Amino acid sequence: MIFILKRLFTFPPFLGCISALILSQFFNLDFAEPLFDKLAATVAPLALFSVGLQLKFNGWRKLIPQISTSMLYKLILAPLCVLVLALVFDIKEDIAKISIFEAAMPTVITSSIIAEQFRLNTKLINLIIGISILVGFVTTGIWFEIIEFLF
Repeated sequence: MIFILKRLFTFPPFLGCISALILSQFFNLDFAEPLFDKLAATVAPLALFSVGLQLKFNGWRKLIPQISTSMLYKLILAPLCVLVLALVFDIKEDIAKISIFEAAMPTVITSSIIAEQFRLNTKLINLIIGISILVGFVTTGIWFEIIEFLF
């Protein structure tokens, strides 16, 4: 447990988030916002490009059970759980729609970074990312229609 807490409190994105929350109370960084916008615009394309370079489809058939389990949870069960919670608590505003749709988004880069950092099966994670993005085009469209019908 101590190891996990140490890893959490030394995880650079967590430190950056906490620093931003604290420093924004003491410093006005509005002058740097255009620079931050330009930097932020490059993060996702570079991350997707780097994952795309690591994506290799050889041997994917042996990993079908793991890939399908991951995608079943991420693309179907997670948004279904959020939908059920929104209906149970009678949340009908845009927050419910956005939360359900965000839960239905494919697996992305953070999982790859964490898998690499902990020396997990990066090949599997990269396959899941690549395939879930492709399958996610269909499932997010279905979830969009479900959201529009129910809300």
